[in-house]
Amino acid sequence: MGQGRTRPGWRLGGVLLAPVLAFGCAVMIVAMSDIGGTPTCDDPALDLGAQGECFSGSALQKAITLVLGWSGGVIAGFAALAALGFVITGRRGRLAAQLATLAVLMAGLSILIGSL
Repeated sequence: MGQGRTRPGWRLGGVLLAPVLAFGCAVMIVAMSDIGGTPTCDDPALDLGAQGECFSGSALQKAITLVLGWSGGVIAGFAALAALGFVITGRRGRLAAQLATLAVLMAGLSILIGSL
């Protein structure tokens, strides 16, 4: 095995991981765009008849959800690119795994905080 090279099984994992992370990136970006444009339910100027939906948490909870969600989505995009680079070169697999883990943690925290 050459220096910095990996076995084909690890590359296959990267092949599977890259589209999953890209999809997660897209989902988080769409969700955060939707949440960002939704007012909080405790907003006194809210007209539910005209608006239709609202964010059930506080303004602080919404802000934390948006920061974590956007960050998780962007990091998932970088992780997908890193996984793709790992598939092509066989290098920097640890970076791809670390970025994927960070993206999942941030997106998971965003979902958890947003649903409290």
